[in-house]
Amino acid sequence: MLRRLSADDPRFKTVTFTAGLNLLVADKTAASSDTDSRNSAGKSSVIELIHFLLGARATTKSLAMNKALRAITFGLDMDWPGFDRPVEVRRSGSRHKTVALSQDVFGLPTDGLFPDTTDVELSVEQWTRAIERDLFGLRGDHPGVSGRTLLSFLARRASSHAFNEPTRTFSQQSASEASTNLAYLLGLDWQLVDGYRELAARKATRTQLQKAVNDPVWGRIVGSTADLRGQITLAEAQVERLRGQVTAFQVVPEWLLSFRSCGVLVERGSRSGDRGGLRA
Repeated sequence: MLRRLSADDPRFKTVTFTAGLNLLVADKTAASSDTDSRNSAGKSSVIELIHFLLGARATTKSLAMNKALRAITFGLDMDWPGFDRPVEVRRSGSRHKTVALSQDVFGLPTDGLFPDTTDVELSVEQWTRAIERDLFGLRGDHPGVSGRTLLSFLARRASSHAFNEPTRTFSQQSASEASTNLAYLLGLDWQLVDGYRELAARKATRTQLQKAVNDPVWGRIVGSTADLRGQITLAEAQVERLRGQVTAFQVVPEWLLSFRSCGVLVERGSRSGDRGGLRA
């Protein structure tokens, strides 16, 4: 469960979450009129910051990467399996490649006898793996299922048009990728669904190869089918010729006699050395 979203900038309004349904709306005052809107209350910004703190890739369009906000460190207090106290996650746009945690949830090795009570710093990749392992039970290989995609289904982002379709987290997401992750969330056989994803990927690859073959540039680089067949025929003929030469290979008798004479001399030399050693 998420507990609190905060920042080290006093202008940021801390958001405290409670059990059950949480609604984020604009305040209505006595001066508010019927034409006043409840938009711009910060709903989308809260979702974007939660994703940022849960390992989302930081791009130039990310809220925390805004030039005016890069120096601000945002924090998220959340429950974590196996820990009695909430874990505080902190990340800033100026150091977006790492995440600071109040407790070690990744299981980093310790050098000392006593556990380290200072903050633990993880790379975003390590943090994502910890989320997949502990929050979603993803261990070992899980092709087609991503912790980031699962989080995107649970916390939909307006910037990605995630509310347009219930079965996609962004408009360009393939149906096979979305289906695999949805099947995992719903407790269905996601591996069976992932098989369809692999088939779709192979089909897409085959389609691209077919387009490449029909491209005139491909013919100039690789050659035409007739040229390739001719090269294959020449290569096979050369292989057969070399195979025949190896089969018919014969040793010249004079060379064979010389080789045997050398062997006799070597053997005599070794025997003389043995006898000399015995006399010594």
